[in-house]
Amino acid sequence: MEWTVTIEGRDEFGDVQRAQMRIEKEFEGLASGEIGLSIDDGKRIMSALQAFVVKQELAAYAPARRVCVSCERLRPVKDNTRQKIRTVFGTVAVKIPRWMVCQRCFPHFSMASRFSAKFARTRPPELMELTARLGSMLPYRKAAELSAEFLPIERTESHQTARKRTLTLGARLEDQSLRQERESPPRAFQRTT
Repeated sequence: MEWTVTIEGRDEFGDVQRAQMRIEKEFEGLASGEIGLSIDDGKRIMSALQAFVVKQELAAYAPARRVCVSCERLRPVKDNTRQKIRTVFGTVAVKIPRWMVCQRCFPHFSMASRFSAKFARTRPPELMELTARLGSMLPYRKAAELSAEFLPIERTESHQTARKRTLTLGARLEDQSLRQERESPPRAFQRTT
């Protein structure tokens, strides 16, 4: 059997973007109880879906960032660099354009910049939170193993990573709780009789 998964989306310009992925399943697998999608099939689907969405979002976002803020003209493109963006559903390799500084507004500068700093996090928030939640419920080594087992992420997520993320998120939540306590008005004590 062959299954085709199609994703279709419309970008800000009204253009329809479409991608397809095929999954082949052996008919003989039904006799041994292999019915439905496997975890590996799910990982492949989510990884391909994520790659498609990330690339389309960056393709729509990049031209908007190319416009000079001062004169609103397009800045010249210097080159494209390859970069990996980590997400909960896998690492996506993308081409990131680098632009020259606007020569009309800054004629004496020849610097290049790229817009991707916020996208190129080595620790995406969702992945950090998921690892920290698992790390708070399970031993760190088991949390790292489960993440790699069920998500299309690299096995580079070690138990030390799970520990660090759990402690970092715990400290952040504790700081947030203390801030809320300081900002909230004190409650009046009520006597019960």
